Amino acid sequence: MALISKMRDKMHLVLYVLVGAFLITIVFEWGMNFSGWSARRGNDIGVVNGKPISFKEYETLYRNYLEQYREQLKGQEIDEQTELRLQEQVWESLVMKVLLEAEYEKLNLKVSDKEIVDEIFSDNPPFVIAQQFRNPETGKIDRERLNSAIADPRNKSAWIQLEQYLRQQKLQEKLQTLLTEALRSTDSEARRQFDAQHTKVSGKYVLFDMSRARPDSAYYVSDAEIKAYFNDHKEEYRQEPTREAKYVFFPTDPTEEDKQLIRKELEELKKKFAETKNDTEFVRLHSDSPIDEKPLPRGQLPVEIDTLVFRPDTRIGTVLGPVEDFATNEFKLIKITSLKPDGEVQIRASHILLKPTGNTKADTAKTIAEAKALMARIKKGESFEQLAREKSQDPGSAVRGGDLNWFGKGRMVKPFEEACFNAKVGDLIGPVQTQFGIHIIKVTGRDSREFKGIELTKKIVPSPATLERQRRLASEFEFNAREIGFDSAARRALYTVRETGIFTRGGYVPIIGYSSAMAHWGFRAKIGEISPVLEAKDGFVVMKLTAINDDGYRKYDDDLKRELKSKVIREKKMQDLRKLAEEVRAKCEGNLEKATALDSLLSLNETGTVTLSNPVIQGIGYDINAASALTALEVGTLSRPIDTNRGVILAMLTEKTMGEDEEFEKEKANLRKRILDDKRGRIVQEWTQALKKQAQIQDNRSLFY
Repeated sequence: MALISKMRDKMHLVLYVLVGAFLITIVFEWGMNFSGWSARRGNDIGVVNGKPISFKEYETLYRNYLEQYREQLKGQEIDEQTELRLQEQVWESLVMKVLLEAEYEKLNLKVSDKEIVDEIFSDNPPFVIAQQFRNPETGKIDRERLNSAIADPRNKSAWIQLEQYLRQQKLQEKLQTLLTEALRSTDSEARRQFDAQHTKVSGKYVLFDMSRARPDSAYYVSDAEIKAYFNDHKEEYRQEPTREAKYVFFPTDPTEEDKQLIRKELEELKKKFAETKNDTEFVRLHSDSPIDEKPLPRGQLPVEIDTLVFRPDTRIGTVLGPVEDFATNEFKLIKITSLKPDGEVQIRASHILLKPTGNTKADTAKTIAEAKALMARIKKGESFEQLAREKSQDPGSAVRGGDLNWFGKGRMVKPFEEACFNAKVGDLIGPVQTQFGIHIIKVTGRDSREFKGIELTKKIVPSPATLERQRRLASEFEFNAREIGFDSAARRALYTVRETGIFTRGGYVPIIGYSSAMAHWGFRAKIGEISPVLEAKDGFVVMKLTAINDDGYRKYDDDLKRELKSKVIREKKMQDLRKLAEEVRAKCEGNLEKATALDSLLSLNETGTVTLSNPVIQGIGYDINAASALTALEVGTLSRPIDTNRGVILAMLTEKTMGEDEEFEKEKANLRKRILDDKRGRIVQEWTQALKKQAQIQDNRSLFY
């Protein structure tokens, strides 16, 4: 009873959380907005069919969603790529909100209050209701609790928002019904899909390989043919608007002085970290990374950290470091929080591996003798490490003097493991025979301690002085580029000028990576314009815009022409191979084996078992089009020339199995439902895309970011 009372007391809070989560979902899936942000004030970040989207509406929604995303990441940093993706989702949702509201009005779609009430009190209510009010024991909605929550004045605002959400959801359902109510699926469609899933074929083929065609140089391709190919396949080269630029990059890599400043900061924190009674709170206040108490397994840590942690004097409460972690680009302090002295034994060993030259007992005996001779030299004082570098046939460990680092049981093959774990530190063991060869082993360490620790980290980042110095250099270059020209200024200062390649509004700039500043500037600038100093990942850039392409297709330049020319040549080669295959087919009299007698370069190949769900043909590889052609053949019928990834084939099936009628009848209902669902999804998607394509959408985001 106490638990139920507490739940009732906090019901309004629970509802707010659940409704809030659903509102975020609906905003991003369907473009709805229920938070009262539609008041249009200030500048517009966009206009859709004459209806403005305010910057405030966009920014508030973005910040709201960003906060939700941060909560999911539990304190981790959100990179620029993710931010750009979230911004794009917010923009798309607001555009769809405007478009859908207009369609609802045009189609006179409305939802009555009664429909909302019926939805809430139905036996199968919306998830947000069912999750909170369904009795887990009976599976039914607890009407008493639901009515109590509705009557509670603290829930008024949450219920209003839920009502708005349900209203928009019902509108969406009505729209989908209008779009898809005429769609049907038939038995014949279900049968075709069933046959595609269950038909298996196998047979033989001869391949007229691409290598048989004339060399590329033998094919003349005119500019008109290239242009015609482009026009015929233009949709394959559709793309977003793009920009190209040249730029000079000013890196902001941390200097040694920057690293020393970070190290000094951690040195100053070290004593306080050791003395604090609340490690978690101390780390939360001072660390750049999330709180992370974790095991510190021997042999699985970076070498510099492993060496630091497993010193003989390490105890609970010991603070180690600062130490640089090259993998994460951080300096760390590590406070030991747990020590188990009798944990799993870990061994450190080095070895020299010798491999017999053959598989006979004599070969093995000879190698064992060589190993014994090396062991004798080591016992007389020669360096194990030097001999490992010179003689070991394990290249991975040889460069380290044979060192295998630390390992526990189960990590090495049995004979090697037993030899190591039965030895003492300093023992020279061998020869030990395994499937890898003959080993000479030196045990260099044994430890059973297991530690846990909590880390306080500082990212290795450039100092303000380093950033200011590089920004100043970039500013000087920007000034000179405007005065004497971009290339001249770069030559004078001995800077390297790089090309971005094409980039889109999405923010990814080749070589540089994701840079919203560069992308946004590129879509505001004019040809030849020089940018101000822009921030990029790990540095600053100054750019000069060199190309604009807003026509929605890839630029018809020399690079594309060369690509298209190779495709035209390939098509001409395929035409020649089809002609050759047709000539051979005409002489085969329906017998595929005769093809090899007619053409000495042909050989008979097995297809293997081919299905449309696994369209792999032996000797050809993955080829859905060729597999489709094969499954359409009848057994014993010689095919017409079939195009494949490797050339042209003539094929004949020797076996073809299809699903049984009885099995089809069992699956028919599900197949028809799946086909109908696919049609509905496709028609809604196509309608949405058409709605956006026909809309007049003005995107002003580049003016704000």
